[in-house]
Amino acid sequence: MSVLWVFLHLLILSWEDMKDQMLSFWLLLELLLTGLLTALWNGREIVWFPGLFLLVVGKLSGERIGLGDGWLLLALGMWLPYGMLMEILFLGLLAGAGYGILSGKKEIPLVPFFTVGFVLTVWGTII
Repeated sequence: MSVLWVFLHLLILSWEDMKDQMLSFWLLLELLLTGLLTALWNGREIVWFPGLFLLVVGKLSGERIGLGDGWLLLALGMWLPYGMLMEILFLGLLAGAGYGILSGKKEIPLVPFFTVGFVLTVWGTII
C-alpha cells in the first residue's frame, strides 16, 4: 500500500514538474509527514542525508537543482531505506543527464526521472 501511495504522489509531482517546473509544497509536506508517521509507527529508520544534501547543493548552486527536488528526496527518505533511495537518486540523475544531453536542454524537470528510478527500483525488489 505504501508503494502505491508514494507512486501516486510521484506521478502528480512529475506532472507538476513537467508543466510548471514547480512542486506543490502541500503535496510534498503530505508525503513527508505521512512517511514520518509511518516510519515512527513501524520503527523504521529515517533517511535524512540524501535529501538534506540535495537541498544544500540546490541552495549553493543558486537552485540549478531545484529545492523541490531536495524536499522530495527528503520525503522519500521517510518511506524508503538508504540503498533504495540512493538507487533512485542515481538512476534519476543518470536518466535526467542523458535526456538533457540528448535533447540539448540545460534545464529539465528531475521528478519524472526520479519516478522512473522509483519504478525501476521497486520493480527490481518485487521481482
